[in-house]
Amino acid sequence: MKASPRQQRLLLDLQDLDTATARLKRKRAGIPERSELAALSGEAESAKASFMEAQRELDGHGAELARIEADVEMVRQRRTRDEQLLAVSTSPKEAQALQSELDTLTRRTGELEDRELEIMEAQEAAQAGFDAAEAVLSGVEAKRTALREQIAAAEAEIDAQLARQADERGGLSAEIQRDLVEIYEDLRGRIGIGAARLRGNVSEASNMSLTPAELSTIRATADDELIFCPGTGAILVRVEGE
Repeated sequence: MKASPRQQRLLLDLQDLDTATARLKRKRAGIPERSELAALSGEAESAKASFMEAQRELDGHGAELARIEADVEMVRQRRTRDEQLLAVSTSPKEAQALQSELDTLTRRTGELEDRELEIMEAQEAAQAGFDAAEAVLSGVEAKRTALREQIAAAEAEIDAQLARQADERGGLSAEIQRDLVEIYEDLRGRIGIGAARLRGNVSEASNMSLTPAELSTIRATADDELIFCPGTGAILVRVEGE
């Protein structure tokens, strides 16, 4: 196939753009903060599990304390009633029964107050544990948020570069004859590179020196005739004049 030397050189510009684009895409996929964010996943799960456990413990103490306070209130109301009945009672037997119940309620009040104190102390310790777990979780989430923001910023910068290169590639492709672009695209899709320079006796497609026989064949080929790398099959563009 024939293509002017200028057209062939435009292929090198197209390849340089495609190489730069591929490099940017690899850079986007390999943004360092991605691995840091992934590494925090386990730490975040552990911190969340600890936080949830601390919350359950704190809630459990709160529920138990509420039950005890309800019992204390019930006993208080019962004592108030018995005291009122005792104050107006005229029956010794009834008065003795009321007093016995009051003694029992007094003991029960003491037991409940002791238990209430124990729960309040446990609740205080649980609150400290909850606060510590919450601080750890907040710290991990803050790190993750910061990393996500850094990733988003890096992606936005790279995407802007990719967009500029895509625009440039579109304009450049329009300058190259269609059949030549089609050959280039087919080669790039199959072997990863569409065109490369031939500098002296070295093919930049394979980074290897060509044999004297291969060079002789190339030198005998007209400048407007496409030549291909013997090692890779990519289009070779002669650039001895650069």
